[in-house]
Amino acid sequence: MKKILLFQLFFLGISGAIFAQATGFGIKAGPGLGFQRWNGGSKRDLLSIYHVDAFLDSESASGNIIYGQLGFHTRGSSSRIGPFEDVNGIYYPARRLKTVFSNVVLEIGAKKLIQTKRFETFYALGVRGEYTSKSKFEFYDELQDWVRKFNYGISIRMGAEWKWNKLTKYGIDLNIAPDISKQIYVPAGIRYYNPITKTTSPGYEQSVRNIAIELSFYIRFLQIIEYDE
Repeated sequence: MKKILLFQLFFLGISGAIFAQATGFGIKAGPGLGFQRWNGGSKRDLLSIYHVDAFLDSESASGNIIYGQLGFHTRGSSSRIGPFEDVNGIYYPARRLKTVFSNVVLEIGAKKLIQTKRFETFYALGVRGEYTSKSKFEFYDELQDWVRKFNYGISIRMGAEWKWNKLTKYGIDLNIAPDISKQIYVPAGIRYYNPITKTTSPGYEQSVRNIAIELSFYIRFLQIIEYDE
């Protein structure tokens, strides 16, 4: 509970500082692809994911932008299980099983706008903090006990922005977001039960990191700040 409170206070402090000098705010949302690095030898497939964020930014005359955003993102991966027969002779058809994490994500970063004749392009680098509010395992549900609620990583962004009118812009944003921390960590020696084969096996160390590729469509509302002399 204390960690959640500190997370909220940190965001309020940062967003308050950005909002005090904010020149823009808006919302973004879109689809993505999630996958995970499992060091235990498991091969995982892509998972369709989605996200939605609210953001604030402060733009300088030179096109440098400091931004902050808070939103909801899904993370995870999938795994295809081929047809098999268990020890009791029961046949199971092939199926795809998902591992899904529902994360609240705070990101703060810097963006550089580059003006072209018809629109602006940009690139950005941000740092993320994530809190896992919910997790779902369609396979190896006992991993719930080893989920780490707080994680962090970086975001590498690029995109383009168009002017709609004097106070409104819209754009697209491609984000590559690898985690530095581990979403799941299981120490070596923890035995695990395989629900498919219904057998128990010696455990090996397992660490799992999320990687997401996200495409956002956004609308950005501009504020005109006037200073009294």
